Amino acid sequence: MHPPSALRPRLLALSVLVALLLVALSSRLWYLQVLAGERYGDLAEGNRVRQVVVEAPRGRILDASGRVVVGNRAAWAVTVKPSLLGDRRREVLGRLARLLGTTRARLEARIADYTGSPLRGIPVAEDVPTGQLFHLTEHADRFPGVAPEVLALREYPAGPAAAHVLGYVGEISPEELKDRRFRGYAPGDIVGKAGVELTYDKWLRGRDGVQDLEVNAAGEVVRALGGRPPAPGRDLQLTLDLNLQVSVERALADGMRAARRLPDRERGGTYPAPAATAVVLDPGDGALLALASLPQYDPRRFVGGISRRDFARYADHPGKPLLHRAVQSAYPPGSTWKPFSALAGLEAGVITPASTYHCPGSFTVGSYTKRDWTPRGHGAVGLTDSLRLSCDVYYYNLGAQLGVAEQAQEARGGKAAEQLQATARRFGFGQRPAIDLPYGAEGTVPTREWRRRFWEQSRKTYCAGSSDLYRELCRGGWRWQGGDNLNLAIGQGDLQVSPLQLAVGYGALANGGTSYRPHVGRAVLDPASGRVVRGVAPRVAGVAEVPAGALAAVGQGLASVPAAGTAAPAFAGFPLHRFPVAGKTGTADLPPQAPFAWFASYAPVGDPKFVVVVMVEQGGHGGESAAPVARAIYQKLFGLPVTPVAGGADRSG
Repeated sequence: MHPPSALRPRLLALSVLVALLLVALSSRLWYLQVLAGERYGDLAEGNRVRQVVVEAPRGRILDASGRVVVGNRAAWAVTVKPSLLGDRRREVLGRLARLLGTTRARLEARIADYTGSPLRGIPVAEDVPTGQLFHLTEHADRFPGVAPEVLALREYPAGPAAAHVLGYVGEISPEELKDRRFRGYAPGDIVGKAGVELTYDKWLRGRDGVQDLEVNAAGEVVRALGGRPPAPGRDLQLTLDLNLQVSVERALADGMRAARRLPDRERGGTYPAPAATAVVLDPGDGALLALASLPQYDPRRFVGGISRRDFARYADHPGKPLLHRAVQSAYPPGSTWKPFSALAGLEAGVITPASTYHCPGSFTVGSYTKRDWTPRGHGAVGLTDSLRLSCDVYYYNLGAQLGVAEQAQEARGGKAAEQLQATARRFGFGQRPAIDLPYGAEGTVPTREWRRRFWEQSRKTYCAGSSDLYRELCRGGWRWQGGDNLNLAIGQGDLQVSPLQLAVGYGALANGGTSYRPHVGRAVLDPASGRVVRGVAPRVAGVAEVPAGALAAVGQGLASVPAAGTAAPAFAGFPLHRFPVAGKTGTADLPPQAPFAWFASYAPVGDPKFVVVVMVEQGGHGGESAAPVARAIYQKLFGLPVTPVAGGADRSG
């Protein structure tokens, strides 16, 4: 036994230690309860409350009359998170397949096809009956990683009509998250991918809501505690008329079928006519009343996320249904270009409305001979007849005379005026139209500078070639040749325009020289009240200062084309005395393909309300394939009975 005096220091040390521990514990309790009480209370509340994001519905898309073209619907879906299936994947998917009345292979295919975020459940079935949903809920332990979910899906009451204009939505990609356009967006967000769904995304997109849910220790929902409701996106009203759009698409489809029955006398067989496009525009403000491109895709395939298989079918289809030909493609315009060449000649003083050229059926420059579309020729041809008959030789002479003047300017050390190109630019060609749709084509108006740039880019290819043509191009492919002006004057060679650009140009011909920015959006609307939040006002894109007499002379020639010219067979029986149409046929050559058929026009003459441009790829001549489609469109526009589209007799052009 230790004496009491020996234990006293130890007891004192122990007492001090206990006192210190009590002080530390009291201090910690005081800190937790007083100083940090609010913070840890919030954390504890967080363990009890869960927040669920409630996706906001996108705004609707309406046509010019207020009809719903794109709407929304809520659908119960079954989603799967593969990461939660673990080694029970085969068992769970097999059980789920039996419940849904499908096969495990199809569920696996849906999972494999999914291209969205791995953080979200993958929809494997939509519009699921409530009985199956109840079974999933009641037997959740047998379906780990599987959950019912409400999806906000786009719906299309008019089916695939106007698909290229409308576009589609999908989950935002990593690349898009870096784009300034999508600043503030998060992974998993649904955004517009094409068409007006993309260009008006910030208006159509709503603000997501939040739902607070009380959960127990097992994570089960006890009750809803409220939250912030989602704010739906704004509605978008278009300038397109749905009835007109459907009618235009039907006429295009009929025109393609009719062209496939026409004989291709040069290549044998019939014309393939694999695609077509049409533009209907108001020349007074640039509003697009219809904008069609065939073949087209079905936006319903993209609802809930398109499968890799379906997307591959579209991407690999020879007709390129994802391509919006009216806006995104450019082609040689053929003889539809001649009105602009005529204006260039009138402005330069090379021709007058009364000037004539003799057309023997061909034109020779140097050792090179260019043929007219008819070997018989047209005799003495003035401006009006040059458009009515689509005389190539008239425009070969015009282009050659402009070329002589340009060569003289260069010989004096000056810069060639390039009148054909200058006139084209004043009418908006060679630049992307400022349209509220993505990915528009710029087209090409070839100039001497453009030729040199193209040659520099292609020089290695030319110089590596062994043919005589490549050797010649290697040495002097940068030179602007005399034949270049001739090709440009008749809308051939390197010249390329989009159907939309041609419609804007003809709109300027119709209204006195003013080009308006084309647009498909009319107004952004409040979905509750229908009040206009943001209107789309007409905006002038440019003014071509052309003498009124020159426009009138060209207009007179265009008015004669449907009445007695190359489009007369297509417009036989059409009441031109009541609804006069001014237009121009075009046949663009792109060997070895069959010719591309064009018809560009406006009506009624004197008080133009509509511009109609039709193009049928590899459809033959403009008068026999494109003009009949335009006739059907005008019948719809003027409230006349729409007659079937049939390939007509051709007077070429």
